[in-house]
Amino acid sequence: MIGFSQQIDVRGAPHVVFELLGDMNDLDLWNPSVSSSRRTQGDRWELGSRYESTVVRGPIEMSAKSTLVAIESGRTVRYEGSIGPFWSVDTLNFRPSRLGTQITFHNQTGTPPWMRPFHPLLHALFQRQAKRAVNGALDYVATHPEDPELA
Repeated sequence: MIGFSQQIDVRGAPHVVFELLGDMNDLDLWNPSVSSSRRTQGDRWELGSRYESTVVRGPIEMSAKSTLVAIESGRTVRYEGSIGPFWSVDTLNFRPSRLGTQITFHNQTGTPPWMRPFHPLLHALFQRQAKRAVNGALDYVATHPEDPELA
């Protein structure tokens, strides 16, 4: 199992930051490792909604298929699904902080048995990619001033 967890603080109310980052349909807007993302079934924030994304890892493009499996409006989202031969569980938590919102990014990715000898390399590569996603989220939130209607 490959894992990643990181917390960052950003300006903006938790429900606003949740709206910016929580919907997998918008993943390509802030995650530089995702070249496209779209909802293929269901509605925004509906449990069971499905998504397809294209994930770019170096010269390799992989298809990702995810399902929204848990939601607490304005606070938490969890998606599960496949990325090529991997199984991924992604959770984002949004909590009030002194700056505005503390976001916790948490991922657990399972690797197929035949890839276990490459686990240390995969783990190192994944950490770098996950940090790029966190930095992309930080930049995206910073460039989107809080909508007065959501505040």
